[in-house]
Amino acid sequence: MKIRGLWLAVPWVLFILAALGWVFYWNYLAGESERRLQSWVTQQNASGGSAEIGRIVRHGFPVLMRLELQNVAYAPARGGWRAATQRADLNVDVLNPQHLILEAEAPIAISRSNGAVTNITADKLIASLRASRRALAVAGVEADNLVLDDPAQEGVLNATKLVINVRPDARAAGEYQLAFDAQALTLPRPVRSFEAFGQNVARLRAAIVIEDGAALLESSRNDPLGPWREAGGRLRFDALELNWGPLATTGTGEGGLDEQRRLNGRLVLPVERPAPVLNAIATGPNVDDDARQALQLLAAGYLVTGDDITLDIGANDGLLNIEGLPVRPLPPVY
Repeated sequence: MKIRGLWLAVPWVLFILAALGWVFYWNYLAGESERRLQSWVTQQNASGGSAEIGRIVRHGFPVLMRLELQNVAYAPARGGWRAATQRADLNVDVLNPQHLILEAEAPIAISRSNGAVTNITADKLIASLRASRRALAVAGVEADNLVLDDPAQEGVLNATKLVINVRPDARAAGEYQLAFDAQALTLPRPVRSFEAFGQNVARLRAAIVIEDGAALLESSRNDPLGPWREAGGRLRFDALELNWGPLATTGTGEGGLDEQRRLNGRLVLPVERPAPVLNAIATGPNVDDDARQALQLLAAGYLVTGDDITLDIGANDGLLNIEGLPVRPLPPVY
């Protein structure tokens, strides 16, 4: 009877040991996650940046792990900007601690060195990071009803749905693949030279390769993209889908910045109905008379023939060109 009683107790003993082991593991993982956060804060401050986490509160035991981060702020050493929020939640996958999900639980304020401020709000705003062997495997951002508001500027930018994912490009070392998808986008202001297209973009999707992407982490004050450009950084648009006003197209292209930080590159966009697109561009208030007449003649010709067109949009030497016709000068991006 005693032996039989011992065997009946074994499952309970194993259960208790497993429960105690899980309690120990959960608290160890929470403590290690907090230690890494504090280590990151110390490292950023020591390297000339600025990072703050006012308080960390643990939630989710025993199944989940959520670290509530209160009064969070971050500014890179030479980035010329600062982000701050009252609260963000860091979710740690207890079975795969290299998978992290950061969810904004309060508005985010991005302040720049020139005094401009952009306030970011959303119904849901999540950033995720998954590492493998201490290297980036995939990172992403997902937002519902995203709003970007600069109080000093007219209008706000809205996106009903935004999804961005980035991962290393296995085809070439140092390059990254970026997938971008924005739905029901409302622009804060009309785009110069494309005013007649309106401010509502039904969809913008892109599959982009970032060349020399590692250099993007080496930003310098007042010239955040300078090191990337000097390293030969370019964007290669393997696919670009745009549904905006009269324009519905899927094209390709490439681009970067010139020495004066102006756009430099080319987009090739097949258009089935080019006449409305060319007429819309021609009616823009910033198009000079010669370009307007040439665009209207092109539009009339395509209206008669019904032919499609591969629209060639270029940015070279500080000029925006459409089908080889100079439309307007291009200012520096920053």
